[in-house]
Amino acid sequence: MKNDNQKVKAIALCRVSTVKQGIEGSSLEAQETRVYDAAAYFNAEIVKLWSIKQSSRKGKNYQRKDLVEMLAYARADKKVQYIIVDEPDRFMRDIEMYYHWKVEFREKAGAKLVYAKKPHLADDTSLVGTMEEMIDVFRGEAANLERITKTTSNMQARVAAGYYPSNPKTGYMRSETPGLHVPKEPEWSILRSGFLQVLEGIPIKDVVAGINAAGYRQKTGKFLDTHRFKIMLNDPFYAGIIQMSSWTVNPNGLHKAMITPEQHEQLKNIVKGVVYTPHKQYNPEFPLSKIMTCKECLEEGAKNPKIVGYVNNNGRGNYYQRYRCRTCKKNYILRDDLHDELGDILAGLRLAEDKVKDFLAGLRHVWEQEQATSFNTTEGLKTRLSSLENDKKTVVLKQARGQLADDRADIAIEALDEDIATIKQQIESIATVEQDFVEFVEFALNTVEGFRDKFWQLDQEHQVWCKQLLFPDGFSVSRTKKVYTPSISDFYLCINTEKSHENDSFTADSSIWYTRKDSNLRPSVPKTDALIH
Repeated sequence: MKNDNQKVKAIALCRVSTVKQGIEGSSLEAQETRVYDAAAYFNAEIVKLWSIKQSSRKGKNYQRKDLVEMLAYARADKKVQYIIVDEPDRFMRDIEMYYHWKVEFREKAGAKLVYAKKPHLADDTSLVGTMEEMIDVFRGEAANLERITKTTSNMQARVAAGYYPSNPKTGYMRSETPGLHVPKEPEWSILRSGFLQVLEGIPIKDVVAGINAAGYRQKTGKFLDTHRFKIMLNDPFYAGIIQMSSWTVNPNGLHKAMITPEQHEQLKNIVKGVVYTPHKQYNPEFPLSKIMTCKECLEEGAKNPKIVGYVNNNGRGNYYQRYRCRTCKKNYILRDDLHDELGDILAGLRLAEDKVKDFLAGLRHVWEQEQATSFNTTEGLKTRLSSLENDKKTVVLKQARGQLADDRADIAIEALDEDIATIKQQIESIATVEQDFVEFVEFALNTVEGFRDKFWQLDQEHQVWCKQLLFPDGFSVSRTKKVYTPSISDFYLCINTEKSHENDSFTADSSIWYTRKDSNLRPSVPKTDALIH
């Protein structure tokens, strides 16, 4: 426990995904007890607590309302030093966004993310402590994947039965039967009339104007636009067809259709040729666009200091592919020169074998400790499984003796079977997740190496991943056409020249300038820039 006499401030988050999770050990009340205990450990006063029922599965965390509010609160009150959550999976079940938000709180609010169940990790900066946290985060996403797989199977079964297990389409609303959506008037009739008008040959633009004139508004309160209406015209749901993801299409949906399948095909043909074309966000000719920054603008705090690619015409019929800073318009460099600069840096990196070995040794040590925790968890699940199986036997016995009606017994048995299957899956997953984790990390390191070797063959999304993994602080280019990398990953060493081995200044934590000379790298320290350690 912290011994400082003066208390500091903290804010806390307690979260469950659904009401069903409000069971002992996972309920909001139990989480609140633990976060307040943790606050006492850190000698902190919780000045605001968020208690929510919301999903944290992958894909839903980048702009999560509670996290945005918490960050704003912590930034407004600089005395807030801790963000307390019960455990990582209560924070979120998304590895990428987990570390994104952890950094957001640290860099933008100066607050540390800590865990009520493992408060000792707050000040543990060792490899073992880091890996203990990573394992908990990994478990959260692994559990999320398992739930998604189970949910996907259930949803596919619903689609096969004619239901639509998702949010209602425009013009429809939920009914008392889950997945069975019914017309929402007057929107349904207005849209159906518009569909039929398009079939009659009325221009789509005029039909949209008529729909808006009839009083139709989108959920946002805005008018319907032509692009949105074309999407609806192409949607088979309005023809009574259930189509989700790559699953088997069900042409016999249970909802009330606006048009026939034949009319739907006619509408698709009408829309063809005027398909909406989104603005191209990525040009493979300029892969560094928007992922490399202008050094000077970055240091000056410019809002968007990224460089972008363009083709330059000198007015005499010659065209040149260049990059330039979109903010200052002063930083220009030929595309091939910049690619060569960065390519040489990438070629000059190699894995630091000693650090990799230490990392994996620490990982295995943590894994062995986690095995003990997994054993206790498994024993608890086995006890729960035994209890459920006994409950099922009791229900069957009462049904056989006539003490419980058949319909009620069938409902109870079905619910118990589902719970039993879930517990068995959890027991099985515990036996495999921990075992797979070390292999996963080794595979991840090999993947990073593959990214480095084939950087220019990657799409931009994977190039961004590679940049974040190899150069945690990114890379930039100066107006003097030099590539700048404030730091490289702890797992890599620079082997460009003998000097980089011998000179202690040129380490994985150093800021290095690279210039080209006879196709070899020559590290040089700028006169006006001190090394960053």
